[in-house]
Amino acid sequence: MALVSTALVAALAVAGYLWTTTEGYRELAASTEEEARAIGTELATTRTELEGAIAELDGVRAQLATAQARITALADEKAQIGDDREAQRQLVDYQQRVSVAAGTVASALDSCIKGQGQLIAYLKDAAAYDPADLATFESQVGGLCASATDANESLQDELSK
Repeated sequence: MALVSTALVAALAVAGYLWTTTEGYRELAASTEEEARAIGTELATTRTELEGAIAELDGVRAQLATAQARITALADEKAQIGDDREAQRQLVDYQQRVSVAAGTVASALDSCIKGQGQLIAYLKDAAAYDPADLATFESQVGGLCASATDANESLQDELSK
């Protein structure tokens, strides 16, 4: 009888241990699934932002083509007015400023898009990276995109002169 009692107590202890372990794994699985859903949502948001940035880049490229056509038209107009030498000097100066501004816009947008592409690549395997590092990189990419917007505004200001 003592042997049966001892075996019953041992079986209950093992069953209790297995029950506790199973519950721990269930909680871990639920937590992991919740984190995966959050990362998936963040990835979808970042992809949407990237698509927006790409669309914005396409728009800026179209604006740049329009601006270049306008620069050429302005160059033709200015070359025909008054002192050709002064007009040409002013035109060259203007074209240089606009070219520098356009180059800055293109470079900043390229950095923004590349940064967002890299961020998406990181988020596809977010579990391999520290969430704080991902958040820092996301902030840096946001800064790159803000710089691109600022550069575009500067170009638009220069074009309106």
